[in-house]
Amino acid sequence: MSQAYQTNTKVEWDWGEGTANGYVRKVFRETTTQTIKGSEITRHGSDDNPAYLIEQQDGDQVLKLHTEVRKATN
Repeated sequence: MSQAYQTNTKVEWDWGEGTANGYVRKVFRETTTQTIKGSEITRHGSDDNPAYLIEQQDGDQVLKLHTEVRKATN
């Protein structure tokens, strides 16, 4: 794994036919469950593959693992 991203780092991930992006707001190095838009979302974060709570430009939040995202290019 590359080094974990810090809070406020802009990251992106593949979404549909394109990409989505947002800013890391929290880093979890353990299993975490977050309620996002009324649904409980769980990611099994670890030291080797932390989970990130990411805030998108429109204010929506997503929960992703390190292996699901990359540092944004723009």
